[in-house]
Amino acid sequence: MLQEEIRLNTSFASGRGFYSFPILVAISGFLALIFTEQMMADMGYFQYLEILHIGLMFYGIFAGSLAFFGNDFLERIFGYLGLIIGLPNTQPITQRKITFLYFIKEFIFYSFFTLVPAFIGGIIGAYYADINLLNLTKFSLSLSITFLSGLSFAYLISSLYRISWKTSIIGAGTTTIIYIIIFNNLSVTASLEWYLSNNLNFIAIAILIPIILAIVATLLITDYHEQAPVQMIGYQNRFYEYIQKFAWARNISNPAIISKERIDLQRSKTGIKMFFSFAFPLGILTFMNWFIDKGLPVQVDFNTIFYGVMVGFFGTMIYSWLNTIDNPHFYSTLPISVADVVRARLVLFFTITWWIPLLFLTLISYMSSEINLLPIGIIVMITVGMYIVNYTAWSTGLRTNSALFDSIVFLKFFIVSVPPMIAMTILSLAIKYSISIVLISLSSICAILALLSIFFYNRIEAKWINESFD
Repeated sequence: MLQEEIRLNTSFASGRGFYSFPILVAISGFLALIFTEQMMADMGYFQYLEILHIGLMFYGIFAGSLAFFGNDFLERIFGYLGLIIGLPNTQPITQRKITFLYFIKEFIFYSFFTLVPAFIGGIIGAYYADINLLNLTKFSLSLSITFLSGLSFAYLISSLYRISWKTSIIGAGTTTIIYIIIFNNLSVTASLEWYLSNNLNFIAIAILIPIILAIVATLLITDYHEQAPVQMIGYQNRFYEYIQKFAWARNISNPAIISKERIDLQRSKTGIKMFFSFAFPLGILTFMNWFIDKGLPVQVDFNTIFYGVMVGFFGTMIYSWLNTIDNPHFYSTLPISVADVVRARLVLFFTITWWIPLLFLTLISYMSSEINLLPIGIIVMITVGMYIVNYTAWSTGLRTNSALFDSIVFLKFFIVSVPPMIAMTILSLAIKYSISIVLISLSSICAILALLSIFFYNRIEAKWINESFD
């Protein structure tokens, strides 16, 4: 499985980019240690450690979600290859056993791909920052257990999702409530509580949590798969209907391709996964906002404009799902280029997903009693979303999910996306001090991002016109 994981990633991205990604992580670990003292001075010792653990837990949830929920589109894209996790269909091994081994593989892979390089970078940083190496090792161990807890939680939810999506929602909510009740008066994780108190009971609890979650998740897996009925009636009529519907986009894309992608989105039921993949990080963001307000001694007011920036950024996740619906190889037999499909999926993204971020931003604005900031937040959200998604489409084409594992591509994405987001976040926090200056600055940044969005969209043809679908 580890060999398969490496081969898949190096086939998506270049081998150089894939193997240099841990180096980028090590550099991040080094910088994190260098600036640790300053971060602790600004945020407080306990709050800083808690935020690190929260970050690693959500990283584990994200990695697990990408792994376990990604099997469906891997089967569609690489169905002809026969992935190891699909062996129970033809070989004498149970789905329960193969999935449990897959869970173990994920922890090993991400440990050596990100956690260990970050620790190595931290060791180098500890030398320059004069941080005790033993404490660093102990804290890194606590972070690894927290990451494993997040990975186990994603494993549990994926097992419940195999039963039904309603069961997964109920199970996720119940598990979260139980966790909050148990750790209400303690640190955010048992492993952090062990690090702070040196109480061995907490390290035992910290280790038991992922074990229990993984065991329950494994026991829930069965070998019985109910074949869903294939719905074929109506798609042909809808195709012509969608062509008429998307006729307005004739000058920027091909309505026939957009219509075909729209029908595939409905046929594959990817829309449900798109919604939850978008809503999940936004829910996490809301929780982080609540935690910071609760835990930090300094009041940090994340307003509607800030959420507009975040919602626009997370639009990349929805676009990435559009690239997992089907294997695009069959386009090779048609007079269609990669650029045509990329542009069609961008049009589809902007026309069918607008209501999801708008609904969330309106809800946040209402809950925060900031309806007056909603128009500004919507403009910021649309601008950031167009900018990030157009750049992502231009730089990664139809391989968004894998291309970002290339360290060079990821570094460029980081440089392009993070600075404007930081600037807009700072302006959103400063709006109560000088509204006029903030509005002028936000307008200027939005105008620049809009122009860059048009630039990236217009460059899609030149970048992908000669690329093949293979």
